[in-house]
Amino acid sequence: MLKRLSFQMRLVAGFMLVLTIVLASILFGASAFLKSRVIAAKEQELIRKGSDIAERISNARKNNPSDARLNLILNELDTYLDARIWILDASRRPVEVSIGRTGPGMGMGMGKGLGMGRMGPGRMKGTVPPSADMEISPASPLRALLNSLDPVYRGEVLSQVIEHPIYEEQMVVVGVPILRADGKVDGAVLLNAPVAAVQDFLSHIYLFAGIGALIGLLVSFAVVRLFTRSLVQPLRAMQDTAAAIAKGDYSARVEISSQDEIGELGRSINGLASDLGDYMLEVGKTEKLRRDFIANVSHELRTPLTVIRGYIEAMIDGIIRQPEQVSQCQNLIKTEIIRLERLIQDLLTLSRLQSDKIAGELSPVQLSAVAKHVLNLIEPLAEAKKVTLTNQIAENLPSVPGNRDRLIQLLLIFLDNAVKHSPVGASVHLTLDQNGADRIRCIIQDTGPGISPEDLPFIWERFYKADKAHQRDSGGSGLGLAIARQIIRLHNAQVSVDSRPGEGTRIELEFPLAS
Repeated sequence: MLKRLSFQMRLVAGFMLVLTIVLASILFGASAFLKSRVIAAKEQELIRKGSDIAERISNARKNNPSDARLNLILNELDTYLDARIWILDASRRPVEVSIGRTGPGMGMGMGKGLGMGRMGPGRMKGTVPPSADMEISPASPLRALLNSLDPVYRGEVLSQVIEHPIYEEQMVVVGVPILRADGKVDGAVLLNAPVAAVQDFLSHIYLFAGIGALIGLLVSFAVVRLFTRSLVQPLRAMQDTAAAIAKGDYSARVEISSQDEIGELGRSINGLASDLGDYMLEVGKTEKLRRDFIANVSHELRTPLTVIRGYIEAMIDGIIRQPEQVSQCQNLIKTEIIRLERLIQDLLTLSRLQSDKIAGELSPVQLSAVAKHVLNLIEPLAEAKKVTLTNQIAENLPSVPGNRDRLIQLLLIFLDNAVKHSPVGASVHLTLDQNGADRIRCIIQDTGPGISPEDLPFIWERFYKADKAHQRDSGGSGLGLAIARQIIRLHNAQVSVDSRPGEGTRIELEFPLAS
């Protein structure tokens, strides 16, 4: 049943159950305490009045008052104390019994023990009191009550709450000894006050307390409902946000209005949504790059294979028979095979670099020696294109942590691109110096056609070529700068490219020094 209730209703039910148990426990304990205190107060009152009555009776006996006078005093005190007063002699026989007024909880009811008609619990009209010589049966309830007064006849005050065997209701019974001048017990005053009066007083208190508790519970229910709503509403908003995120809406956010744990949970969900949104954007970009990569690889592999297949089929079918044509076809096939080999080698190199397999192969390298070696390698190409190759390499430069072969490959990629894309008569300049106390700077500047601002952000992508018109004539695989970016990353270096169409390109590399 509880599982079908909403979270808010379960919270409300739980709070109200706990509150009800606490209130019931408090009311039960308070009622028990109050009842005991009221009865104790009644006992003390009866003890004081009983002692006063015993003293007055003792004094009255000294003056030999008439029995009518004593009975009148008892009846007046009965009305005043709301208690039945018995005067017992030294042999524990009732000699005087107050009649008092009639009504609920008043009057006398001595039916069973004294052989009189019973008028109901605690109710008895005035009758002639039993005489001192009346025989009381040992088995009668009155005898059992009188026998329990031993402490009184030893000069002690007795107070007890019992089920009265005569009035047949719960009563506070107080016995006070009547002492003579010599200190001996001459009888006893027995006061019998019905607890029903106390119960009636307490019932009124219970009624008002119950009404107050009910009002308190109703107010508490309203407050708890408002409180739980303030807890549940943010959770419902988080549920809606989570559902929106699950459906792909990563822009959904939780409105946060608190700084507590619920607010922290909302911030966590918002952070999760933001991270998932960023992740999905990256996944989309990665997926697009993957598709583009597969398409580009397929294209780059298919093109030379198509050329090779075409020439081979032409020679097999006898279309090409002249020795000069056959030789030309063979050279073209060789060129395409070399390009295929270079493409596959570049793909393997890029894959190896992306897997960080050379991260642990770094050692101190003299970058100046690497630069001079690469300049020697690229010089024949520059001379063939009539491009002026100049350099400015500082002496005694400190080492950088790196992989010599990869650094040679890096500078070779940049210088090869600079020479290939420079027109006849252009110049390419390499500068190598120390930039500050902890970095080596390498600058490669050419005076070629430059790169347009639209193409500049994408030059590091695989198979991207800014010069679309001459991309096959350049002989490149389109992976050079992608490989260069991975080499730069693995060497913890930094790179910046500044290029303007018609003005050339400037590439600046910075390498950290070896520690």
